[in-house]
Amino acid sequence: MIEETAVILECAGEYAQAQTERSSACGDCSSRSACETASLKEEANKEPDAILQVLNPINAQPGERVVIGFEGDALTKASMAFYAVPLVSFILFAIVGQWLTSSEGVAALGGIFGLVVGLLWLRYFSSKASQDAHYTAVVLRRVGEVSANLECSINPDASGLNH
Repeated sequence: MIEETAVILECAGEYAQAQTERSSACGDCSSRSACETASLKEEANKEPDAILQVLNPINAQPGERVVIGFEGDALTKASMAFYAVPLVSFILFAIVGQWLTSSEGVAALGGIFGLVVGLLWLRYFSSKASQDAHYTAVVLRRVGEVSANLECSINPDASGLNH
């Protein structure tokens, strides 16, 4: 699971609007003042943070800092759909157009048609994915909460104490 820190903006039923907080390892680095990568990260962090609709099973309230989680495989599948499907569709339709007529113009039109088909499929995929909880981020815990089982049982014989 991929985790990210966010702030709850508003709640609506079982969902909440959460604004993610951009973070970088550069903030803790001792040589960041002389590092070009750190200055590039600072420029990137000036962009507005993402606002997501997330499931809110812990009933976090507006203003609370929370940790949200994304399923790693769902993120991979969605990324592949958004990047690969339109590109592959574009290339396949261009190849078919070229193969059918041996004309570059028809190949170009086939590619454009394939891109449109890929984008229409992507629109369908996104509408289905938005209704699937597997593709939805979830509020996991409030920031600062310990997510460990703190129950323990002490066996007086195993503690090494003599009474």
